[in-house]
Amino acid sequence: MSAAGSYSGSIRSAILAAKERDRRELDRPLGLLLAVAIGWLLGSTVGGAAPTGPLWLVPVPASPTAIRARGRDHLADWTRWTVRALQAQNIPAVHVPALRRRPGGTDSVGLDAAQRADNLDGAFLVQAIERPPSSTRIVIVDDIVTTGATLVAAGSRLTAGLDLDPNRIGAAVIAATQRSQRSPAR
Repeated sequence: MSAAGSYSGSIRSAILAAKERDRRELDRPLGLLLAVAIGWLLGSTVGGAAPTGPLWLVPVPASPTAIRARGRDHLADWTRWTVRALQAQNIPAVHVPALRRRPGGTDSVGLDAAQRADNLDGAFLVQAIERPPSSTRIVIVDDIVTTGATLVAAGSRLTAGLDLDPNRIGAAVIAATQRSQRSPAR
């Protein structure tokens, strides 16, 4: 897992403004931060070279309730900017909305790690898509990581639903909370 920064200061303010106050002018910079995290992840997993096959960016989908409240799936929008940034660097990235959320569930804010994991049990479904070619690298993307429960649940569902080797799947986020902060591998 790779994070572009800590969930504090200006990064935290930008994420909250884009998500909660519909500040869409922040979509591009947040997408670029996600591209930075993906670049660090790729550098640590493929010897610093661009992937030779396609790079699937699979955003963690927002809940139907969150989409209704915000009027959009912000992470899907940010992922499109991330794809543009990576493609400009000759990285064959594509946005693949392979997951969707089941209706229901509760917001994970305020839940501890065990509660988050329970809350996310069965939360994701795999869309009807073809299994990726064996040369495909898959990166699950999210805005913030707190305990990692969302990334684990999304990765497990994607692995099982597409019958993938878990070693082909990585994760990148814009920001990590202090308890989950890891230095990016460079």
